[in-house]
Amino acid sequence: MDFFDLIRATAALAVTLGLLLGAAWLARRYGLMQGQMPGLAKGRLKLVEQLWLDAGRTRAILIQCDDQEHLVLVSPTGASTLSSKAIDPLASKPPSLAVPSATGTPS
Repeated sequence: MDFFDLIRATAALAVTLGLLLGAAWLARRYGLMQGQMPGLAKGRLKLVEQLWLDAGRTRAILIQCDDQEHLVLVSPTGASTLSSKAIDPLASKPPSLAVPSATGTPS
């Protein structure tokens, strides 16, 4: 293999990697990655969190709709609701983690 074949092979590899990275960026940009639901954050339904439980087959999903949260178990055999609860809109903010300083006021 001469020098020009090596350059051509390197250029082809660079173009292929560039196309893969571009496709991955577009998938992330438009919410096509696994676990993301495009367009749902603007409406009433919101995916709060998900947790894979075993080898990518079973997962627990926390879904928020209006003022309700639903914990759903999704597996290859189907889906079932584990729990549902009403959420208080005023309690949705996490507690402050401010630490008092020597003067007694939060820093």
